[in-house]
Amino acid sequence: MVARSFHRLIELISLPRPQLFVIPAAAGVCGLMISSLSRDFFGIIFAALIPVLIWSGGQVLNDLFDSEFDSIHHPEWPIPSGIIPKKLALTYGVLFYIMGLSLAFYVNIYCFGATMLATFFATIYNNLKRKGIYGNICFGLAVASCVLIGATINKNISNLVLSVVGISILIHTSDNIIGTFADTEADKKMGFKTVTTQIGPKYSAFISFLLISIASIVVLLLWKLGLGILYLPLAIIAIISLLWTSFLVLRNPNKFCNLGGFWVVYSFFMGEILLYMSLIIK
Repeated sequence: MVARSFHRLIELISLPRPQLFVIPAAAGVCGLMISSLSRDFFGIIFAALIPVLIWSGGQVLNDLFDSEFDSIHHPEWPIPSGIIPKKLALTYGVLFYIMGLSLAFYVNIYCFGATMLATFFATIYNNLKRKGIYGNICFGLAVASCVLIGATINKNISNLVLSVVGISILIHTSDNIIGTFADTEADKKMGFKTVTTQIGPKYSAFISFLLISIASIVVLLLWKLGLGILYLPLAIIAIISLLWTSFLVLRNPNKFCNLGGFWVVYSFFMGEILLYMSLIIK
């Protein structure tokens, strides 16, 4: 009994994907930093913590929504295996949302509005994720909303902030397209309509590469909106990383249509984190 409870606790901790918390946290802190010269300690904490809480809620509810699919293809996972009951998973995911929204309301009404937006996209993604490009864009909007959360802490949504939001939408839509590659065969069997099942890996990879290319061009022009040029060296390294990763997929997309090729998504994440870091250099 004690061993099972301990096992459930470990699975509960891992369910929100803590290894990926750096993505929403980096986006939120980036939004805070580019919206003001202020480097207030508590502002940084809120900019990182609120997006992480909403991300966590979205991840848990995403696993709950996918439990039927996972019971066939990943029966050993926490929810399909019954280690974490569905009611507990629902409560757990909603609790993350409540904590994130409560903190945002405490900060200011603008931050609360941006957090509501992130919560909406994170939740509706569960219904759109297997409905073609709409699901991929929804994921991009969910992560990009984290940039808005950071900016609204300073009550400043400038053209620079909006441009970074646009960049975030492009790169996270792109990585989400690539993320569907690993489940291509399973999605076909289940009748799901993802981008890869609709137009194939080759054209999906091309769309991903195109989105990254557009985002890269916009990144190189951010200095025109007032961002100091010191961001460019690190940003260029991040761009090269993202372009090269997406090119690898474009060159041989079928290689990544299985779980063994899922590492490429983490490669995307590394490039994205580096890009967000580059933009906060003053």
